[in-house]
Amino acid sequence: MQLDWTTFFLEALNFLVLVWILKRILYRPVLAVLDARQQRVQAEMAHAEQLQQEAAALKQQYETRLDDWSKEREDARLQLEQELAKRRGAGMESIRQALADEEDKARARDAARAASHEAELVRQAAGEAYGNASAMLLRLASPQLTASIVGILQEDLAALPDAEHEALRKAGKMLGEQATVQIDSAHALDAPVVTNLAQALSVAAGKPLKVVVNLAPELIAGVRVVVGECILHANLAEELDFFKRQGGHAG
Repeated sequence: MQLDWTTFFLEALNFLVLVWILKRILYRPVLAVLDARQQRVQAEMAHAEQLQQEAAALKQQYETRLDDWSKEREDARLQLEQELAKRRGAGMESIRQALADEEDKARARDAARAASHEAELVRQAAGEAYGNASAMLLRLASPQLTASIVGILQEDLAALPDAEHEALRKAGKMLGEQATVQIDSAHALDAPVVTNLAQALSVAAGKPLKVVVNLAPELIAGVRVVVGECILHANLAEELDFFKRQGGHAG
């Protein structure tokens, strides 16, 4: 078989033309489509990777926020427990203080009742003692006892303290020349007793004094002397009243 070089060259030329045509018409569009598809795939992969990164970031943010919420919730719980404990302690202290105050008030009321009862007993005892003493003194009262009390008054006038002596002198000076000194007596006084008492009063007052004697049986025994603004008590009735008042004040 003889090789025909002309036919060979023509066939080779046809092959090259065919390859060129295929490359220009078929391969290039296919490659372009493949390149475009590959670019889309790469873009989608890049987008997917971006979405994955964003999802991971959101997950991390969510987990961080959950941790923060858990911490805040725990802090709030602890703060609430502390506040409740504080208020519970304050409430218990308030209750204890209220109970202590009530106990103090109860003790004070009991003490007041006891003191009132004791004072009432003292007043009753003083009243009974006053009644008994009055009854006894009424039985002992006599002109002689009144005269004896007048004698004691004269002694006291001679030994008056300076302040009382000065007060009696001022009261005597305020009396006019014709003024009289009133003497209330539980019993009638003998003339010498009246004279001696008037003389003692005149010496104590620093001026002559005229006296007028009035009967006052309510005095039980003794006298009451009125020198101007000064009143001299020397009788059993007013002494008893004094001790009765003292007993009432003490109660």
